[in-house]
Amino acid sequence: MSFLAKVSYTGDGSTTQYSITFPFIDSTHIKAFIDGSQTTAFTISSSTLTFSSAPANASVITIERQTPNNARIVDFTDGSVLTESDLDKSADQNFYIAQEISDDSAGTLQLNNADKFDALNKRIINLANPVDNQDAVTKYYLENTWLSDANKTALTTLNTNITAITNVNSNSSNINSVNSNATNINLVAGSIGSVNTVATDIAKVIAVANDLAEAVSEVETVANDLNESTSEIDTVAGAITNVDLVGGSIASVNTLAGVSNLQNLANAHSQIVTVGNNIPAVAIYFALIDVPFTELPALAKDEPL
Repeated sequence: MSFLAKVSYTGDGSTTQYSITFPFIDSTHIKAFIDGSQTTAFTISSSTLTFSSAPANASVITIERQTPNNARIVDFTDGSVLTESDLDKSADQNFYIAQEISDDSAGTLQLNNADKFDALNKRIINLANPVDNQDAVTKYYLENTWLSDANKTALTTLNTNITAITNVNSNSSNINSVNSNATNINLVAGSIGSVNTVATDIAKVIAVANDLAEAVSEVETVANDLNESTSEIDTVAGAITNVDLVGGSIASVNTLAGVSNLQNLANAHSQIVTVGNNIPAVAIYFALIDVPFTELPALAKDEPL
């Protein structure tokens, strides 16, 4: 805010000279304040005020004009000579007082156009303790009378965790979603052992999932077979002893598979069985024709029966 007979500065701990930005009748009318306390430790030369020592850093310095309003500076008398200086001084006294009153008025709480008192971003000091419900409250009353020690501890804790609280507020939608799915989450938590087992074998789980995504899935084929009334897998499992026996003799099986006349032997199986059943008659026949039975194999090679 701009004033007509007042100016403010902020001390920096080293500057001693400050400008007086308004006219005055006499240097005694200039008053100086540091952080609200009046000081006379200064001198004035022209429009510059010089403090005896530099005001402290960040201190509020106020220089203002206080023109006397309890007596006239110029007293005219009958028959005296009117001079321009006296007339100007008398007029200036009235003019300056009017300016100072205007400054005082501008610097006080006033109703604004919204019918509210405006403190102009300034502190309000020397406020009495509240009595009625709508009385203003001082900082001291709030901190030392209205708030208990427990309240202040709780507020301190709240302030310490304000970042976490803000994060929770920012993620309220996700938190509400978790809360609405609490039953499922508790179910997973109750089966966390199984979940950990799956996590440990996740490579196998992925392999099964990849197989299920194939056009022809081995997993689905096995599952379908197990659902049949007569399952080939169950049949093999029921004969696992024989399967193991074949597996243990796989070298012999492979050798047998390499025999080219094996199928011929199988085809002649019934005839061999017939011959075997009639072996006594065959022996008698060869005895009658005087051929030793031991020569039967050779004969079988050379002549038909």
